[in-house]
Amino acid sequence: METESTSTQSLKLTDNSLIFMMEIVKWAKFLAICSFVGIGIMALVGVGMIILQFEGQAKGFSPVIMGLLYMLMSVIYFFPAMYLYRFATASGDAIEKLNDDILEEGLENLKSLFRFTGISMIIMLSLYAVGIIAVIAAFVIKM
Repeated sequence: METESTSTQSLKLTDNSLIFMMEIVKWAKFLAICSFVGIGIMALVGVGMIILQFEGQAKGFSPVIMGLLYMLMSVIYFFPAMYLYRFATASGDAIEKLNDDILEEGLENLKSLFRFTGISMIIMLSLYAVGIIAVIAAFVIKM
């Protein structure tokens, strides 16, 4: 849901702000690339665990379940890394070209990163709450 604005308001970035933004862009790109590498390793570990199960090397636990969880987590972690990388590349281009539209695209990806992270946090905190309630209920029932 996008709305077009014909506002005449403007925001000017100082030289220091541009320097800070370039530093942010470098670190964001570095963190995004490191995330992609970690995601790749996580996916490979997941595939390796599944292969261990089929070769009969695993004993005592189900590597298929763990492998599938690793692969699921790598898919989930891909999205914040992608948003961060898109923010970094678009913002870097915007600063080099002094283009407001490209900067807006970068900031939209940063917004998506924060939204994804916030929703993920709400889900995880909810799961923790359910887990704590389940443990307390199990403890009370056992007494």
